[in-house]
Order: sequence, then C-alpha cells, then structure tokens
Amino acid sequence: MMDIDEGIQHSTLSSFADDTNINQNVKSLEDVEELQKDLNTVYNWARKNNMVFNNDKFELLRCGPLENLKSPTDIYTEDGQAISTSREVQCLGVYLSEYGKFQRHFQETVKKANKVAGWILRTFGTREAECLVTQWKALVQSILDYCSQLWSPHKVADIQALESVQRLFTRQIRGMKSLDYWSRLKSLKMYSQQRRRERYIAIYVWNILEGLVPNPSGIVLHPSDRAGRQCARRAPPSQAPHKIKTLLGYSFNINGPKIFNCLPKEPRDKKGCSVEVFKRDLAEIPDEPPVTGYSQLCRAVSNSIPDKLDLEQRDTGLRRCGGPP
Repeated sequence: MMDIDEGIQHSTLSSFADDTNINQNVKSLEDVEELQKDLNTVYNWARKNNMVFNNDKFELLRCGPLENLKSPTDIYTEDGQAISTSREVQCLGVYLSEYGKFQRHFQETVKKANKVAGWILRTFGTREAECLVTQWKALVQSILDYCSQLWSPHKVADIQALESVQRLFTRQIRGMKSLDYWSRLKSLKMYSQQRRRERYIAIYVWNILEGLVPNPSGIVLHPSDRAGRQCARRAPPSQAPHKIKTLLGYSFNINGPKIFNCLPKEPRDKKGCSVEVFKRDLAEIPDEPPVTGYSQLCRAVSNSIPDKLDLEQRDTGLRRCGGPP
C-alpha cells in the first residue's frame, strides 16, 4: 500500500494498517469535485491491485461553518453510492467530531476505563497497593493516556471526570481510604491524570526538538541565550471567531509550545540525552488536581503546569522580599 497515494493531486491521504483517510480543505464546489477526483484515483488504484473497499465502512465527516457546501453536495463510493455523513467518526481509536471537539472521546474513555477498573476490583480479592497499582498501570492507565496529546481537555468538568476514575480506584487500596486524594497520590507515587497528560505534551515537544518524532504541527525552535531553548510562540488568528480561537488555543499546536516554554530552563536545555533524563526534572512540579472537594484549596488558578510554575515563581519572589512563603 506504499503507492496508494500516487496520483493524489489535491487532497492529503494517510494510511495505518487497514485504515485509510483522505482529507481536503473544501471552500468551493470546485474543491468538492477535486476531492471526488482524488477518491476516484484511489478507487482505480484498488482495481489495479485486485482490492475491494468495504463501502459500508465509508464515513464522511464535514467540519466547518460552510453549510451551503454541506447539504447540496455528495461524495460517492466507487459504485456511485453517496457516502453517508457522520457527526462523529472514530479514527485510530479517537472520536473526532464535526465541531472539532472531543466530548464523545472523553465520555467513551471514562466509560471504558471505569469498566476495566471495576473488573480489576471484582477479579482480585487483594487490596494491597503493589498488586492494584500494577494492574492499574497495565490495564487502565493506557486507556486514559492513549493519544492524550491530541485530545487533552481544558474544561474543569472534563478534567474532573477523567480524574474521578483514578480517584475512586485508589480509594479502594488498603490504607488509602482515610487519606484525601492529594495525599493518596503522594503515598502511591502517582501523578494526577491531568499532570500525566501535560507531561506527555511537554515530552512530545522535546522529542520534536530532538528530531526523534515527526513534527506535523510545524513547531519551530526559538533559542535565546538568556531564556534558553524555547519554541516560537503561536496564537490563534486574531480575526477568527471566539469558538475557533478557543479550539485552537487548547490544541497541541499552540498549547504544546506554551507548556514546554514555561518549564524551567534546565530541562528545556537538555539535549542529546534520553527521555528519562528529561523527565526527571518534571517530577518536582506540585500536583494538586482539581477534583470535587479539593478545588477550593488550590492556590493556583488550576493544576496545569504553567499555572503551578507561575505560583512557584510568585512564592519565590515573595520570599526574596521577606513576605510570607
């Protein structure tokens, strides 16, 4: 399938195993025609290679506000059937919506993680930390981590819903029920789910700068002798609608460099080392997830890495001035 994209002129085609996606930025009827031409090219490739696509699995996701191009136009399969439009599609395990949000993915992730966590507690009679934490890391954490750099939420309700899976599970561990959630995390040497997601984002940006992973977001290095290694700052288009600015503002393209740039200079400047060496310096950032009953105790605006480091800097400044710690 290495040559499946040969002849594609207007669209972007991507394949992984038996999943193939073709994307086109549609702003006019001519763009619709160009997308259909590229699809026909793929159909011709399949015939030449004695392959048959399963038309029943075709899905069409239309994003954007141009309703005048959505209703009157159709995209067709090889045998001339109009491909049905879906409001949400699942691509490599992640639910994408026509509005660019991941609400369905949050819900499905929480549901699946709770199901597996419940199975662990029903199957294993022990409540010892070593056993349950091992099962958690092996079977549940991977569900909550998968592709989180892409869909990491910014709304408090979504953050708390994902955090609640770990909060309820750790409460069942022997000796943990009497401790609050923040204390349980410290005792079990675990990160909150929000901290894990932001660490993954920072680590992925570092990997991009090290040339270890692809850079589809176009992140650019902007070094400084004084501030150290940083990414060029990015911002949503100033003329974009508010909802678009919000979506873009919390996307990896913009949020990734923001999180990386706020890290202390020492980890940002690490080069030519392993990921494990880079990760060590991220362990000292306070981790106080905003779960129900504890949010009011947080001195920072949120538990995000930028807000926590900003609070530390303010505290350091107060101590230098002789103020309260």
